[in-house]
Formats: sequence, C-alpha cells, structure tokens
Amino acid sequence: MHRFDRRSFIAWLGTLPVLRRSLSGTEQQPVIDVRPTALFQQPDGRKNLVRVIVSGLSAPAARARVTDRRGALVGTAGLLPSPEGVTLSGELWVPLSQPSDFQVDVEIGRDRAARRRLRLVPPKRWTLHWLSSIHTDVGYTDLQERTLEVHRKNLDAALAWLSTRRDFHFTAECTLQVLSYLENRSADAGDALVQAIRDGRIGWQALFANMLTGLLDHETFARLVWPAGKLARERGLSFLSAQMTDVPGQPLTFPMLLAASGVKYLATGPNPERAVPLLPPSGGAEGTAFPQLYYWEGPDGSRVLHWRAHHYGDGTRFGFDVGPDEMGHRLSDWLQNQPAFLAQNWPYDTALLYGADWQDNALMKEALVANVQEFGRRFMWPRIVTGRAEDFFRDIERRYGARIPVRRGDTGLYWEDGAASTAAELAAFRSAQLAAGAIEILALWDDRLEPHDDDALLRRRNRADARSAMWRDLLLFGEHTWGAAESIDAPTSRQTVAQWAYKKRFIEAGGADARDLLQAGLLRLGRATRAGRGRLVLNAGSWERTDVVHVPGGAAKALTYEGRELPSVDLEGGDALVLLREVPPLGYLALTESDRDPRPPAPQGEALDASAGGFTVKLDGASGAIRSLTGPDGKERVKTSEWSGLNQLVYVRGGERSALWTSGDRNDLKNPPKLDITQAKFVRCLRDRLPGIGIRLVVERALEGFPAITSTVTLYDELPWVDIENRIVKTPTLAKEALYVAFPFAFTKPSVDVEVPLGRMAVERDQQPGSCRDWYCHAHWVWLREGTDGVLWSGPDTPLFTLNDLVRGAWRRSIVPDGTLFAYAMNNYWHTNYAASQGGAVTFRFRMSLLAPGDAAEPVRRGWSACDPLYVSPSYTNDTPGPLIAKDRALFYADKNVMIVGAKPADDGEGVIVKLLDVSGQARAVGLYPAAYAFKQARRTTLVEQNADAIPVSSDGRASVDLAAWGIAAARLFTPAE
Repeated sequence: MHRFDRRSFIAWLGTLPVLRRSLSGTEQQPVIDVRPTALFQQPDGRKNLVRVIVSGLSAPAARARVTDRRGALVGTAGLLPSPEGVTLSGELWVPLSQPSDFQVDVEIGRDRAARRRLRLVPPKRWTLHWLSSIHTDVGYTDLQERTLEVHRKNLDAALAWLSTRRDFHFTAECTLQVLSYLENRSADAGDALVQAIRDGRIGWQALFANMLTGLLDHETFARLVWPAGKLARERGLSFLSAQMTDVPGQPLTFPMLLAASGVKYLATGPNPERAVPLLPPSGGAEGTAFPQLYYWEGPDGSRVLHWRAHHYGDGTRFGFDVGPDEMGHRLSDWLQNQPAFLAQNWPYDTALLYGADWQDNALMKEALVANVQEFGRRFMWPRIVTGRAEDFFRDIERRYGARIPVRRGDTGLYWEDGAASTAAELAAFRSAQLAAGAIEILALWDDRLEPHDDDALLRRRNRADARSAMWRDLLLFGEHTWGAAESIDAPTSRQTVAQWAYKKRFIEAGGADARDLLQAGLLRLGRATRAGRGRLVLNAGSWERTDVVHVPGGAAKALTYEGRELPSVDLEGGDALVLLREVPPLGYLALTESDRDPRPPAPQGEALDASAGGFTVKLDGASGAIRSLTGPDGKERVKTSEWSGLNQLVYVRGGERSALWTSGDRNDLKNPPKLDITQAKFVRCLRDRLPGIGIRLVVERALEGFPAITSTVTLYDELPWVDIENRIVKTPTLAKEALYVAFPFAFTKPSVDVEVPLGRMAVERDQQPGSCRDWYCHAHWVWLREGTDGVLWSGPDTPLFTLNDLVRGAWRRSIVPDGTLFAYAMNNYWHTNYAASQGGAVTFRFRMSLLAPGDAAEPVRRGWSACDPLYVSPSYTNDTPGPLIAKDRALFYADKNVMIVGAKPADDGEGVIVKLLDVSGQARAVGLYPAAYAFKQARRTTLVEQNADAIPVSSDGRASVDLAAWGIAAARLFTPAE
C-alpha cells in the first residue's frame, strides 16, 4: 500500500485526469458511510476519530472533506483501498462532544465524486480496566519449576516498576504465584511484595491455582481459597476477588464456595479448547457470546459478581505489544462490533480486559505497560485503567448493580475428561482426598491424647505442617496442567516425560502422606483404648455406618465388639472382608482381635446368577455383563439395548482428526468420527458364597487391547446395594481410544441428579447455555429416577460419566436423559497437555442401589458410603488401658440432613473448624454438641477460618449454626485459654 503525507497525497490525486473525466460519465453512485470510533482525543475528549468508508467508487484513492453545519472545514482524510480492495477508507478527528450535523464531500483531484449530509452521535465513552495478569500453568511450556520461576520474575519486575510506572498495577493471577515468591525469594523481597499487596499497588487473587474443580471432593473444593486465607491471616492481607483462567467451566456450587470463603468477585477467562459450545458464534453456527457479566448465584442464594471473558490474553489480543495506534484500532473495532456490547441488555460503559499475554507462563513485557501509558497520553477514551480486579467490580457494581442480571447453574466441566488419560492416578487422587479428610478428623482427639510436656506444641505443629503439605500436594495434582504442550506429538520427549513425572509426584507424595498420617492417626487412637490386641475402625462420614470393610492382614483373625464376633470371610492374599455395624459418625469403634480358624469363601462352581438380600443378578452368557437386576420388588432394572447389560465394558478406537477434537486443527471438527466399537466377551464365571457376608460372582472376560479382565459382582445378606469391581490390565497404545463401562438402566426419560462438590446438580435444568452435556463429573453419586422408581449409581474410582451414548463429538446444546449411563473410564482424546497413552493394571469399582424419590438426603448418605471406606487400623497390642472408651465420636449432632464436609484443628490453634452442608434443601439451625472434643464457645467463620459473629452456646453445650437451604456454613468451636 502507498504511504502519503497530505500534500503528496493531493498531488498524486491531481495526476488522475483520465479518472476525473471518466467519473462524470459513469452512472455508479458511490455510497458514503461515516462511523464514529470509540476513540476520543486528549486533552479534553471533545474530538472523536471518525472513519469514512466509501463503496462503489471506481478509483484507486480519494479524499474526504468534512465540514460542519455552518460550512466550516472540520478536516480532510485520505481514502485508500481496504485490504479487500472493495472500499476506500480513511480517518480524521471530528468535534463530537454532542450530536452534530456534518457534510462529507468525496473528491478525486478537484472533482467532487459524492456528497452526504448526516448527523453523527457521539459513541459511548468507555473505561477499560486492564487485569494485567499472566496465566499460570504449572508446567506445560517448560519444566514445572522453571515456569514458576517465570512468575517469580514477573513479580520482581512488578515491584521494580512501582517507582518507575506508578499508574501500573500488576496482578498475581493466583495465590500460588505469591506463595512461590515468598518461599523462594529473600525475606526482604517477600516483605516488599506483601507491602505492595497491602497498599493496593499489586493485586492478588484468592484461588490457589487454576483447578479442575470437577475432580475435587467436597473438602478439597472447600479448600480452594484456604491457602490465600491462611496467608492473609499470617501477613495481614485481605482479598475480595478471584480469577480462574483457561479452564472453561465450573460446577454450580462454585459461587457458593467463593462467597463462603470471603470472595465477592470472580473473573474467568475460559479457553474454549475442546469445548465447541463455548466457541463464539461464527458463520451462522450457534455459539456462546462473550464477554458476559452477571451475578452468579449458588444453590443457597449466595452470589459473586462474575466477568466471563473470551480467553485470557487481551493485552496482546488488542495490540498492547504493537503500539497505541494499533491498540486504538483493535479496541475500537471490539467495542463497537462485539455483539454482547451491542445488545440492549448491555447498559454498561465499562469492561474488563482480561490478561496481559496470550502466551502461557510469559514474562511480563514492559513494552505493554509503556504502550498503555502512551495510549493514555493520546486518547481520552477509551480510558485504560491498570488496576486490580476488585477496582473494576466495585465500580460497575456501584453504578449498575441493580441492572446486572443473575444466573444460576453449572458452566461445564469440559477439561476434566483429559484426566481419564491417567486413570490409575485419577483413582488414587479420589481416594487420597477422602483419606485426607479422615486424617483431619483424627486430629480432633489431640487435646485428649497429647502428653502435656515441653515438646507437645512442637509435635502438634509438626503434624499440622505435615497435613498442610499433604493438602498442598493434592491441590497441585488437581491443578489443570497435566503435562507438556508436546505430550501428544512427542510422548517420549524429555519435556513430556519429566513433566509427567513431576505432576505424578504430587499424587504419589500426597497419597503417601495420606496413608502414613492415616495409619499413624488410627494407631494413636487405638493405642489409647482398651488393653489387649485390637484394631480401630474410623467412620469419617456424617452418619452412622454399617458396611463391609476390607481388612489388610485380617485373614484368620476374629474381630469382636462387646463380646460379639463380627461376620468375616478370608480373601486371597491374607486379607479379609468384615461386616461392621453401627460405627458412629465422625467416630470410631475399638475392636478386639484374636486368632481364629481360616474361613475362606465357599465355592459353588460355575454359575451365571446370584441372589442375596432381596437382590438377584443374572449375567449375559456372551459378554459377562449383568443382563438382569431385580430387587425386593421384583422389578427389572436393566434395559434391553445394544450394550448387553450393566457393567459392560465398551472399548472404542479411532476418532483421529474428527469432531472429537483430537487435533489442534478446528477445521477437523466438521469430520464425523470413525469409531471401531468392541464389547467385552464372556470367558468364565465362578460363584462363591461369602459366609456371613453375602455372595459373589467372579467373571473372567476378554476384550481386545486388555490382556486380563476380572469382574466381581457382590451381593450382601444385609446391605441394600450391589458392588462391582473390574480389575483390568491394559496394553498401552498411541492410537486414539476410550474405555467405557455401560449401565443401561430400565428408564425412559428419567430425571438425573448428580452430586458435585458441595452440592448437587439436576442435569439440563441446572446447566447454563454452553455447559458441557457430552460428559459429566460426579463426586459420589448419580441418581436416576422416574415416577416412583430410582437407581443410585456411584463410581468411586472414576468421576467421569456420559449419558445416553458414548462421546461421539456431538457437542450437545441440550440433553434429555434416556436412562443409559456410561462410566467414562479412559481416553486419550486430547491433542496436548494430557497423556498420549496409558497401560498397566487399574481397578474400576461401582455400586448400585435402588432408591425411590423421597428422602433428599439419602443419596448423599449412600453415595458417601460407596466412595469413602471405613478406615481400619493395623493390628496393635496395648499393655494397659488408655483414656479413650471403646466407642466414641468427635462431636455430636442429631440432624441427619446435614453433612459435615470437614472438621479440622484450626490453623491458628484456637479450637476446631467444622464445615456443615445442608443436603435436604431446608433452611434451619443445626445443633453441635461436645463429645470427645469439648468446647465452651463458638463463632461463625468463613471457609478459610476468618472469624465472624459469635454463636451462643446453651447450658447443655449446644452451639446452634444457621444453615441456608443447600448452603454451607463454618463454625469455630473452642475453649478460651484460662
């Protein structure tokens, strides 16, 4: 394109006589379009940069001459071809502080080619708050420690710029950035950062990291702001806002969690990768409009003000790395053409620019800051404010709070499916989270058991530090970065191998800490009970439990309570199954152990059916799936379908470069996947009677790609459910694949409720537009019900499941469940970040029970039992009796419609923190009473242990905690020091 100054441009036009002569003979009528931009000139903002566009003019260039209503010249603009060559356009500054009339003459040389009189209205004067954060991947772009060092360097730079760029405010995207800095820089540097945060010069966000929230259990989810809360208490900080970057969506309880943790504002920057419904509308295809601003309301009515952006690199997206002119053009085009801003329900004159750079783990470029400052010197509006997130939210809430819409519902757990590329580690993660909660409960006996010597405080602090380290490892495993950017393209590269080893270490270390701390805690209690040989069993759940437990090393050992031997049967390998009855909630039983004769299962030979406790199952002789399941009412629960029956293993291969989104090329989304689907085949089944327990079917099955599959179906004499265990050995492959376990239940159009962290979601009804309907995550249970019938399903080892069908790249916008559920056990569909292949041994367990509509809390009780085991200590021998009785509980409460999400010693040592969740949908006051843990005072707290109002404690010791319907609350129970 030619470049001209004004004088040379006019001279060049004068060299076009042929064009001038031909113009008068043409019948073509040029069309003049004049569009104010979003740019207003400094110093007073009275002049607007107006764009003149001329179409239908057969000329390589022209000039626009603009006069006001009195005929005075306002200015001229050279008109040059657009990149497409269809129009001519140019820009000039026009006084536009109010609606005004103008005349535009388009001239070629000295000839007028077109004229238009028009009235221009000044556009909206925008204020843009720039959230200048850098996205945190713990890994992905480089080895994990190197990426964290990048963010530490960014904070170094932000501190250095405090004196040289006073109007700039950097924001640490997550608390992990701040913690990493404090742990790896000098004390003086750390103090400087804390002071800058305290002074509002540097922003920090309350979430620990960018998490895959659908993979988290209740207590882990409740701890997402806990590291920020702990740091805030220790260093005198505060927080109001949180960011979630990259991860596309979260459960409907996310705003409730944030509000209960002291967070008022949320900014998210979803990446629509492998989330087709979240792509912006394009070419007539439906999509999701961004940005969005709304109050996100949780199930209990609590809210956070939520800005939901498209992606997270607005700094480089809008040319901050190029210069002020490019920034002006890009920002103006966005502000004046974005459909969300043009909608009638967008009254705001302010917006949030999310993030500084498209690049993950990028070094913050000072040029971006310099260009923003130069932009401010040139343009009055849009005004760019480099502030903190809470500055934007406070402003828009103050001016528009009553006009901001309210939304409820889940936004879609799209990225969680990648975790099924490492199914064994995902199963270990689910187990370790539950064990970690049990460890905290065991610590409630510390006041009773800790010797009162000079080292007591140190021992307790060491155990508390160990628990904190365990939780941090678990949180880091739940962070959204699974591996290297090149993990699929180069699965054996150094980056891929090293990053996965580092990531895997979080679950290995966190899981090992959980096992060690759990065993030590159980033994501490057990050795403080009755004299003699015994074992202690802990119920970390909120309700009294009767269940069968797996006792390591329990073969040929009798366990008794109050002189009654508990039913038990020996297993292969020296372990045992034992039926435990009435274990108190948040409590324990101390059992007596003695030797007995071996009690192996009683083999009954080959069979395809089994009955116990009112249940009957019949296996399919071709596949080994359950083709018939009936309960005490005799009704069939299995639907005839192409999937053979319940617990049918379905292996899918193929789908490369298709609508499954298995490559980075979005053009592949138009290709239907070509899938090769095979199902498990029956080999052999043996039936065993488990004396005093029930009966089981042990099924050998065959499936290509799986050298060994053993499915065990267990029915119980006294328990109202059926347990399934699939032990498989898989051959690794780089070909695209997925493994499902089918459960075609006999429903037509059931309602489906799913337990999510800290709540439940009704499929479709509780989902926002654009939410994920191709797969879901469950915490402990999925409840399908129709009419007076219902089935409760749990997958302790695999959170992911689909409804109606396998994943075929449908990217549904709505769903009507048909009764078929698939455990989405394994896949390697991702084209980056996650594992390219997996192999080896893994176990998938499932539990099914019949549960009709009625008691809203019962699925929570049964689902918890399915996933959280009763914890049994190793065998111990006490020479003398200890201070603990044989059966006790940490706290007493009678309300069976409340779940104790977590109970733990307070971080500051003042009492314990108890987190309660309503699971019945009824607001009420819940009474907590002393038991093994004694207290005299109570007060409300946030989930991150910040104190609130005092709670009266009645003369009978009752602390009454108000709980909203479906809501969560936390309380501190303590006895003041004398």
